[in-house]
Amino acid sequence: MDKAFEAAYAQPIAYIIAVAVAAGFIFLMLRVALVPEGRSTRLAQAVTGRNSRWLFLALLIVWAVAMGSINFLSLSYLTVGGLAFIGLLIGLLLFMGFIWAVIGG
Repeated sequence: MDKAFEAAYAQPIAYIIAVAVAAGFIFLMLRVALVPEGRSTRLAQAVTGRNSRWLFLALLIVWAVAMGSINFLSLSYLTVGGLAFIGLLIGLLLFMGFIWAVIGG
């Protein structure tokens, strides 16, 4: 057997979590693919509502303050890099939501 294949079963909890996350992504992509183009979902109506742009703006301000305060935590470079990468992904989603709320409204 391959060493990488054996390593996957050496830590069964991590393997189960990875399979569950992959199944969740597949389920999410399937749900998105099955939504007809002309039908508006409840999530789309909530994100493109009148007040949602202000909610996203407030979330963006909180995100900017949180990203700015990462520098003052006095953590190691590896830890700060991980937090910054997670913050980058969260910021991307917040900016996309803000754009969707502004254009969709």
